[in-house]
Amino acid sequence: MMRWPWAERPLRMVWRVARDGRCSHLVGTAHFFPYSFRRPLTRLIRPVSVVLTEGPLDAASSERIAAYGRSGTNDLTSRLSQGAIWRIEKALRRRADQRGETWLIPPSNPIYFETYTSGVRPWAAFFSIWAACLDWPHSMDAEGYDIATRQRKRVIAMESLEEQLAVLDAIPVERIVRQLDDAAGWDDYARDYVRLFMDGDLEGIIALTSRFVTRGPVVIGVRDQRMFEVMRPVFDAGDAVAFVGFPHVPGVTHLFREAGYTVEQVTA
Repeated sequence: MMRWPWAERPLRMVWRVARDGRCSHLVGTAHFFPYSFRRPLTRLIRPVSVVLTEGPLDAASSERIAAYGRSGTNDLTSRLSQGAIWRIEKALRRRADQRGETWLIPPSNPIYFETYTSGVRPWAAFFSIWAACLDWPHSMDAEGYDIATRQRKRVIAMESLEEQLAVLDAIPVERIVRQLDDAAGWDDYARDYVRLFMDGDLEGIIALTSRFVTRGPVVIGVRDQRMFEVMRPVFDAGDAVAFVGFPHVPGVTHLFREAGYTVEQVTA
């Protein structure tokens, strides 16, 4: 996969949500990204009292998610074409080569693919492969959480860990298989994804990612309402920043507008 410069850029995926003279901000996040947004996120978080995240992001919760992902099985090998498996294997081997792992005689079986998929749940296998192939070092959610805790802000998780695990388990395996089968197009997808996100083109990036594994109604629709219900009383105080994956932004902002708030996209 392509490598991107580790540089900070302006953040255009931000929405100002206001009513009755009180203002808060909604940040549409990328869970994996090549660039850091630490400076604009720090500017957003510094003046507020409350930061909302999709779910718990503390170290213990992250480890529980990882452990849960490792406590399962999948049938991805039998459902994927050999061509897709070897495209993914080659990408994983390139990443290993960059870390200095070399083979005198390359193995004839897809050992890296097998390592990432053996004994884990389907979504855990996919996200492990996806993150490894992209090799993007930043997560906006984790970065925002780190800034908030360092500044001793009150952090509210809008979903419980159990709710988030249930959502991950509900991702249809067919969507995961389709995404893995499309591995040959991941470089082009990543390039377009970064360009659209940096431009703040919400409509464009929603269209681009419509087939991504987490874009189904189980992951988006019901959760938009749940997040809005948690955000609304906090936003009424006008002293908060909320972090949600960018696919939730259309639904959440629609609910805010229906409730009489002014919503405006801004640059941080």
